[in-house]
Amino acid sequence: MSLNAHQRRVTSAELRANLDLAGLDTATLAAQLGLSTAAVEDALDIGPATDPALVWRLRDHLESAARAAGAEPHEYTYLPERMRSAAQVWFGVGDHRFSD
Repeated sequence: MSLNAHQRRVTSAELRANLDLAGLDTATLAAQLGLSTAAVEDALDIGPATDPALVWRLRDHLESAARAAGAEPHEYTYLPERMRSAAQVWFGVGDHRFSD
């Protein structure tokens, strides 16, 4: 499954909403994940060439970080939990939530 342009825009907005709920900036998020700020920005923007496994990693990390900050994470329209098993097959996403 690949996301079309509209789905990428929606998912990017949802990721950024959880980034805000977590009270993080991209530099802090990058440091937490051991990535460059540019890699995090690219993944948050979800370009056509963005690694889907990285998007799921961000999704999971931001969801956990939002909860840790005392917020209820924004739900994901196109990356719901029920799609995790398919993402495992398609993209090699881990069989459990990332817990960076």
